[in-house]
Amino acid sequence: MSSSPADFIFLQQLYGQDTLYVIPEPASEEAISIPLASLASPVTAEAPVPESTPEKVETPDPVPVTVQVIEEPVVAPAAPAEEIKWLGEAVHGTYLLFEVPESVFWQLPQHPFLQKVMTAVGLNTDQIKFGNMSPALEHDVKKIAAENVARHIILFGQGLPIANLSRMEFYRMYRLGESRFVLVDSLEDIEKSVELKKKLWDVLQKIFLQQN
Repeated sequence: MSSSPADFIFLQQLYGQDTLYVIPEPASEEAISIPLASLASPVTAEAPVPESTPEKVETPDPVPVTVQVIEEPVVAPAAPAEEIKWLGEAVHGTYLLFEVPESVFWQLPQHPFLQKVMTAVGLNTDQIKFGNMSPALEHDVKKIAAENVARHIILFGQGLPIANLSRMEFYRMYRLGESRFVLVDSLEDIEKSVELKKKLWDVLQKIFLQQN
C-alpha cells in the first residue's frame, strides 16, 4: 500500500520524536509476456534433401554398319524351246515324228528295223525327214502337215505332246487334204511284238500303197 505525503505528516505527529521509516512496497509484479511462438512444440526442420543428379550414362559411339550390295547377275531370258528338231529330207513328202532323247534321235536313220519297214513301202531312210518333238510344247499335226506340205506322217510313241491326242486311235489312218497320218506305238514296242508289226503293216499299206 503506498503512503501519500499527508499520511506521512500525520503519522509523524502521532509518534512524536520517533523516527519513522517508510518501507517501500514491493513493486508490483509485471506480467511476463511469453511469445506464443515459444509455447508451440518445437518443430525440427528437416534437412533439405539434395536433388539427385541423374547419372550420366555414357553412350558408346555408333558403330558404322557397312551394307554390302550384292548385284545379282542378270539372267538372259531363255531361248524359246525349239518346236521340232529335223533330220534328213522328205524326198517324197514322208515324215516320221518322235519324242525321244537326242542320242536316240540322231541314230534313227540307221535303225535296222526301221530301214526294213521303209523298204517294204518302197522308201529308204535317206528319203525320209525325221522330227524330234519338244516335250515342252504341244504340237498340232494339222499345222505340221500344212507347213511342210507333208503327204505321209507317222507318229511313233505313246504320250506324245500332240494336241487332241486323246481323240486319236492307234493304227487308224486320218486324212487332211492330201496328207495322211497315223499314230502307232514306239519303235521298240513294235519291234518286239508280232501283233504290233502286223498292225503297222496293215496301216502302212493304206497310207503308201492305196491311192483311195
